[in-house]
Amino acid sequence: MEGSIAGVPSPVSSNQATTAQNIPAKIGPYKVVAEVGVGGLGRVFRGIDERNGNSVAIKVLHDKYARNSKFLGIFHRELLIVSSLHHKHIVSYLDSFFNPPDCYIVTEFVDGWSGYSFLKQVKRVPPLVGLCVVIDMLQGIDHLHLHDTIHSDLSAANYLIDKKGRILVTDFGLACRLEVEDYRNYMIGTPGYYSPEHISNEPIVQQTDIYCAGLILFELVTGRKIIPASNDRHQTLELMRRLKIPALGLTDPAMEKALNKLLKTALAFSVSRRYQSADLMMFACYEILKRYEIRFARHAIKKFLVDQALVPGPYEGHDQAIYHGSP
Repeated sequence: MEGSIAGVPSPVSSNQATTAQNIPAKIGPYKVVAEVGVGGLGRVFRGIDERNGNSVAIKVLHDKYARNSKFLGIFHRELLIVSSLHHKHIVSYLDSFFNPPDCYIVTEFVDGWSGYSFLKQVKRVPPLVGLCVVIDMLQGIDHLHLHDTIHSDLSAANYLIDKKGRILVTDFGLACRLEVEDYRNYMIGTPGYYSPEHISNEPIVQQTDIYCAGLILFELVTGRKIIPASNDRHQTLELMRRLKIPALGLTDPAMEKALNKLLKTALAFSVSRRYQSADLMMFACYEILKRYEIRFARHAIKKFLVDQALVPGPYEGHDQAIYHGSP
C-alpha cells in the first residue's frame, strides 16, 4: 500500500503492548519478534506475518522523524524505490503502509548476516571469495542503475549474506533517482565508505556506487578499511586523492597484480577514470575468477560458510579452489 490511506486503522495502535525497550508487539498484520537493526533513519524488526506465518523484516521511521516532512519524504522515496525493484540480488519488497505518522516497509527476512557482522566473525575472506561477494553485489547494483537509481550508501551494513551463500543489497534510505537533481543536499553516507563525491559536494553518480564496491572488496580481502572511518572531510578527501593500493600479500603474484589493477580502477579519485558501469566492474571480477576456475559464486561463498562453521556441513556443491592465493 502506498500513499495516504484513508479509513485504515493505524498500524501501530496506542493501546498495543510494548516491551521495556519500546518495541511494539504488533505492526499492522505483523507480530514483532525482535529488533534486528537500528539506523539513522529508522529501526528494523523481525516479524511474523500472521496471515501465512512467514518471517519478514519491517522498517519503521524513528519516532522523532514521524512528523518531519523532510524525513517522511526520504522514507516515502525509499518505499517507492524498493517497491519497484525485483532482482535476485536485491531484498524482495512485500508490503508497505504510508499514512504519517504511521509508516512501514516490509521486505523478505534474510536468515544470515550483514557484511558488517559477517566480517566481525571471519575477519577477512579469501580473495576469490571476496570477488564472488562483490560480483553478486554488483549484479544487484547494475539492476539499480538500469532503473536509473543510485544506491549511494553501499557499506558493509547494507549488503546481506544468507545461509545459502546469496548476496542481497539492502537499505535504500539514501537511494536516489537520477532525475532528482538536488538529492545530494541530503547525502550523509557512512564513514569508512565515503566516495569523493560524498564529501566534495560533487553530484552523486552511478560511479559513486562503483567506488563503494571497491572499498567493500578491499575490506573483505584484507580485513581492514583502505580509507579509515572519519568525519574529517578535508583529511579524508586528501587521503582519497593520494590513495595508492597497498600490497595485499597474496601468495599468487598474478592474482595480486590483477586485484591491484581492479582496485586501482574502482577507487580512482576521478569519476571518469573508474569503471563506468557496474557491469564493467563485474566483468573485471569475472575475468579473475575465470582464470582460477571459479564459476559458481554462490557455491564458493557457501563453501566458505561451511568451512567457517557458520552453517552446518557437509558442503555438497561444486568443488572449487576458493583458497588459492590466500595469504
